[in-house]
Amino acid sequence: MLSKRSLGVFVAVNLIVLACSANKTYHIPSIRANWFKANEFCNSLRMRLVAIKSAAENNALAEFIRATDKFSEDNCSFWIGGSDLAEEGTFIWTGTGERVTYTNWRRDEPNDEHWNDNRCAGQSLYFVCEEVPCDCVAPF
Repeated sequence: MLSKRSLGVFVAVNLIVLACSANKTYHIPSIRANWFKANEFCNSLRMRLVAIKSAAENNALAEFIRATDKFSEDNCSFWIGGSDLAEEGTFIWTGTGERVTYTNWRRDEPNDEHWNDNRCAGQSLYFVCEEVPCDCVAPF
C-alpha cells in the first residue's frame, strides 16, 4: 500500500535502484522518516518523492516495493510525493507542481492495499524517491 498526504505517498544510506516504467529510476533509502524529512532527503540526492501518474506505473512500483526487504505485511506503507498541504483536498505532486490526476485511494480515503491519507509529521515510513529528468538545454 502506498501512502499519501501529506503525502500530504535520511544520510549515508544504501539505495535500492530500479529502472521502471516511463524510463524512471526509483530509490528506496534504508531509513524511515516523516513525510517532510523524506521530501528533504530525496531533494538532497537531487531526486524527488515519486509522482505516480498511471495505473501501469503504480502497479510496477508496487511490484518492485513488494520484492524489496522494506516490504512486509506489517510494513506496507511508503511515502510518495502527493500533498494537499497548500489546499485541503487539492492534491499536487510536490516535485512537479502538477495536479494529481491518477489516484488509487483506499476505500474511505482521502481522509484509501491503495493510497492512504496520512499525517505528514506523525509517522516514520520508508519512502520512494525518483530521479528527476534532465530538461537541460543541450549546448550548441
